Amino acid sequence: MTTQDAAHDMVLTRLRALLIEVWDEHPAEESLDSDASLLNLGVDSLTLLSLLDRIEAEFHPHWDADDPPSAYSSLRSLARAAAPTEP
Repeated sequence: MTTQDAAHDMVLTRLRALLIEVWDEHPAEESLDSDASLLNLGVDSLTLLSLLDRIEAEFHPHWDADDPPSAYSSLRSLARAAAPTEP
């Protein structure tokens, strides 16, 4: 595992925790599939905005305005945007 992969995994773990913090009605019996669409997981728009706000405050990602909304539609895609990258 590379340093970048380890950083990505740590960010993904943190994003799961952040989602649970902002999610009022988290289905406790279900695991959070990192590749599942946030919409399919039942994340509503207000929860998504709260999550994005937390991600911006903690990780300061660069959101590319040219990316389609689907580019950030799962926890894994959000982690890729938030994880620090090596030069």
